[in-house]
Amino acid sequence: MAGAATEATMPGSAGVPDLHGPAPKRQRYSGNRLLMILCLLLPLLGFMAVFYAAPFIYLTQESFRSWEGEDVAQVEPTLDYYIKTFTSSRTSRAFVRTFRISLISTIIALIICYPVALLLIRAGPKVRAGMLLVIFISLASSLIVRNYGWLVVLADQGPVNQLLVALGITKRGLRMVYSEGATIVALIHYIMPFVILPIYGSLLRIPDSYGEASVSLGAGPWMTLRKIIFPLSMPGVFGGTILSFAICMSAFVTPLMLGSPATAMMSQVAAEQLLVQQNFPKGSAIVVILTVSTFLVVVAYGVIVRRVMKVDV
Repeated sequence: MAGAATEATMPGSAGVPDLHGPAPKRQRYSGNRLLMILCLLLPLLGFMAVFYAAPFIYLTQESFRSWEGEDVAQVEPTLDYYIKTFTSSRTSRAFVRTFRISLISTIIALIICYPVALLLIRAGPKVRAGMLLVIFISLASSLIVRNYGWLVVLADQGPVNQLLVALGITKRGLRMVYSEGATIVALIHYIMPFVILPIYGSLLRIPDSYGEASVSLGAGPWMTLRKIIFPLSMPGVFGGTILSFAICMSAFVTPLMLGSPATAMMSQVAAEQLLVQQNFPKGSAIVVILTVSTFLVVVAYGVIVRRVMKVDV
């Protein structure tokens, strides 16, 4: 009896679990996993540090310098160009215009792309492969080529105006190019793959049994989509809309080709100060304001999604 009791109290015996044996193994496994994650992230972190963080830090430092002409700059930090940027009517209008165009483009792209992502889920293998091929080809095509295509399509004598005249909607062609509307159309076309693919990936992770259970409980297709599918696909919606909004906020080539000086966006104003006026502190201040404001919108959007939709994003 004494031998049996002694055996039962020994570490690792069947009666009492060994509390000290597995712990080092778990710690070693956790440490190895963390080291593996760091090794995998090291190239990305290095790339971001060299090509994003370092230039942004330099621009931030440059934005606090005062500039009195070419090659004449004072070392004392100043907020003059931040104040001038916020008080300038041209810059403030460009900022509001940039935010408006980006928001409208993102919302319209979401309205168009969510049904496309649903169609990708419901389509057969051949149709799905064809649709994905078209999306990837769109990603691979040159942005300048796309913009020239929209210049032709939206021209005064282009296909859209010819169709409007043929249908009797207008008597003569409308002025569509070099406008805010043309910029929005081209931006929507550009960001559509960036909205479709994250939503499609999120929808793929939703089991079919969820929709089937909703229908079996008496919910119609619309209620199932609104109450089940859309909330569960919110991580993809969040990722796609944030990515597309950031792309639109920093767009330069599209508004330059399809817009006009009256519809200039913040990136164009910054490029004018940096490349034409060579006022590097003011151009840097505009870039910093644009970057920080975009980041704040992303953070605010994430907080709203977490609190309203109760989704981890």
